[in-house]
Amino acid sequence: MATDLTERVQEIAEARDIPESEILEQALERGVEALWIDVVLSRYVNDEIDRESAIELVGRDRVKRADRELRAVGEDVRWGLNA
Repeated sequence: MATDLTERVQEIAEARDIPESEILEQALERGVEALWIDVVLSRYVNDEIDRESAIELVGRDRVKRADRELRAVGEDVRWGLNA
């Protein structure tokens, strides 16, 4: 797996004509951002923060999507219980 990762980093760096260190920096930033969004939305869904706070932290579109996904899961559970 480490070899695959190294090869991917090298290939991306070559394709973008930038140093591998910059690719790793970008990957770290994107990964941390994704993890942060997950944490904020989990806190929102678990009623640990309110909707407006979540919107301020990750944006209205992401919170709306979380709301839709939560409703869909609820509908699936209700359907499964009544089937």
